[in-house]
Amino acid sequence: MARNRRLGMTIVLSWLTISIGPSISLAGEQGERALAAVNAMIAAGEVRKDATIKVAFKSGNIAALLGPALELQKEWEQRTGVMITARVIPQQPALLNLKANPDIDLTVARTHEFPDLLEQGLVEDLTPLAKQFGFTIDGRPPQGFIRPRLQGYVGDRLAAIPADGDVMLLYLRLDMLESPVEKAAFRKVHGRELAIPTTWQEYEQLIQFFHRPQQGMYGSAEQRERESAWMLWMPRYLSQGYPQRKLFDDKLMPLIDSPAGIAATESYVRTVRYSPPDILGEGKDYSYTLPLFMQGKVFSTIFTVAGAKLLNTAASPVRGKFIAVPVPGTRVGKRLVRRNLPIYGNNLVVSTKGTQRKLAFLFTMWLTDPDTSLRTVGVKGGFTDPFRWSHLNDARIKELYTADALAVFAREWDIAVLPGTGLPGDGDYLDALNQQLWLAASGKQSAAEAMRRTALEWDRITQRNGREKLLPWLKIFNAGLVNSDAAPAVAK
Repeated sequence: MARNRRLGMTIVLSWLTISIGPSISLAGEQGERALAAVNAMIAAGEVRKDATIKVAFKSGNIAALLGPALELQKEWEQRTGVMITARVIPQQPALLNLKANPDIDLTVARTHEFPDLLEQGLVEDLTPLAKQFGFTIDGRPPQGFIRPRLQGYVGDRLAAIPADGDVMLLYLRLDMLESPVEKAAFRKVHGRELAIPTTWQEYEQLIQFFHRPQQGMYGSAEQRERESAWMLWMPRYLSQGYPQRKLFDDKLMPLIDSPAGIAATESYVRTVRYSPPDILGEGKDYSYTLPLFMQGKVFSTIFTVAGAKLLNTAASPVRGKFIAVPVPGTRVGKRLVRRNLPIYGNNLVVSTKGTQRKLAFLFTMWLTDPDTSLRTVGVKGGFTDPFRWSHLNDARIKELYTADALAVFAREWDIAVLPGTGLPGDGDYLDALNQQLWLAASGKQSAAEAMRRTALEWDRITQRNGREKLLPWLKIFNAGLVNSDAAPAVAK
């Protein structure tokens, strides 16, 4: 009997090699079930065999989500007969891209955008489709999603299938930290040992110490352009209280015009002193800061774990000279409070206007399968980062990102909270905050004035959108906040 089963499997595998070609890779159980569901729909006449899924991805997502030379797209088409047509969308909010492309079936959205997309009816609540096809979006090691509730849900609604992992890491020049000369000089100036910072205050001491513009070395290259200001401000603000400082009270009155908001803003602004002179320029995002760090011109930067993959390439001048460490925090009494958040995260959303919503959902389940997704995360130079526990234990992924950076990345998820405000109108709230932070960083107003003006504008946005209408969204957001400081049990 066992011999017959082995013979049968040999015949099946031989048939697959003949039918789908030697370049095709079998997915894991999730992916194969998605393919089977597609073929069952075709066999039942529910969809045509030559049906087409229309996808819209940002230029930086194409190679990862459709494969280098579109190999993943071709594999899907060969195994299902369902075609994919792709268009490139701008680097702008998903809300704008969905409104500009009403006929698409599938696109990407960042975690903080989900409330707006659901509230305006632009993306599907995928919970019914997951139930219909028998898929569970869970976080169980060794193969589960790292933080599915944080990555894909708004309350009990499944807004997106996680497809990217973008919490922040602090990158430092390890060779400079380990230099005996630098250690002695730092000890003389600060009266303590040169070490990885645990608080934002210690971090500022480090970047001030290593800021040497006359030698072509800057202390910090944190993004300070207008569009991403909120991303680097929020970890500073959220860590001002335990379990975390909230943005609003229970009646949706802003809490940022406060000593905590001012302190976070002052910390955000002070780094400009130790940054390259054009750090505040429009468009000076990670495409500007990461190359500076890679070229050895700055001591520190903050970015997602994708930074480790890029800094670890063979051509990188700082390969073997950098270290990825946890983001700093704030002392609240005797407790060190640290908070992180997924600042980007290109997760997959299904448009309510698309004509192939079921096929689009099944494509996401095939693409995010534990085995298939290793090929999206493993794209060299790509910005799709680990989002399953199994990714962190894969030898190739460890080689790309470094095992040390992945270990820090895994621990940071446990202190990560939901990004943004959690409210419909989130883009307006964040735009208002970004503008006032940029003005403060430019020296055009004080930190206190920035918080006062932001709070006033936030309250106007709340009144315009309807306070009573927004209160249920606030309750959902607060219920999703993380209250644990302990590291999760990472799959070995």
